[in-house]
Amino acid sequence: MRRLWGAVFILVLAACNTPATEEPIPTLITLDTFPTAIFLTDNAPPPGFSVFNADPIDVHLSDRQGWTYTVTGSFEGVFDDTGDQAEGIFEAQVWSNELGEARRVVLDVEGSAISPDDLGRRLEGVRISNDFYMVDTNGQCTAGGEGAEIIADLSAGQLIGGVVNAVPTGHRQEIGGVPAWQYTFTLENIRLPAVHRNPSSTVDIQADLWVSPDYNAVLLFEVRADVKQVEILSGERSVTGTLYLRYELDVPQLDVLPNISVPHGC
Repeated sequence: MRRLWGAVFILVLAACNTPATEEPIPTLITLDTFPTAIFLTDNAPPPGFSVFNADPIDVHLSDRQGWTYTVTGSFEGVFDDTGDQAEGIFEAQVWSNELGEARRVVLDVEGSAISPDDLGRRLEGVRISNDFYMVDTNGQCTAGGEGAEIIADLSAGQLIGGVVNAVPTGHRQEIGGVPAWQYTFTLENIRLPAVHRNPSSTVDIQADLWVSPDYNAVLLFEVRADVKQVEILSGERSVTGTLYLRYELDVPQLDVLPNISVPHGC
């Protein structure tokens, strides 16, 4: 994963002409109280959803005809070596037309806490069948190449990770008009590729996971990670602070086929 993010930011830097190991997090999620057995029974999800696995977080979407989701992240804290303020934000928008074998990704990144420097950058990748295209941060489009493949196939699992062995909390709500159930899990069952640890690192996480049995998919996944002495995404310096990550599936666009075409200029 660290290698992938390194490749992503090498592409970005080259476009500007300015020149991972996934480790488990041992802390457990703390909940004020666990729901009673009666509450869980009365508010249980449909049969077959007593345990839910989603690693990567978007794993089941390939069963749908088309879909769209957004992954966002932000960090606020300090650099450990100097104490200076450290910030960073990113957003990845992903569209997929499974029937048409087409995919589009737009990635925006800014801030030296999560990238090699403070410059803001945007990359777009498109895959149509086995053909790949990339629009760099200067708006120039190129066809083919490893860089186009990396951006076009960038996914939520590479950014926000996933969870296994999640169990219902008994809470439910509608998201985009779709019934959803809240799930919880212990932290040995979460994969968080955005955070790169060392022996001195500490990570405490709060997470919110909402699942739609109707679509067999995660509709919303939010993570707050309070971190000490870690590196984030492609950032090259150790930081301490708070990282927020959010994955949101565009429910009205489920099974809608997005119009994905060759980028202008290719």
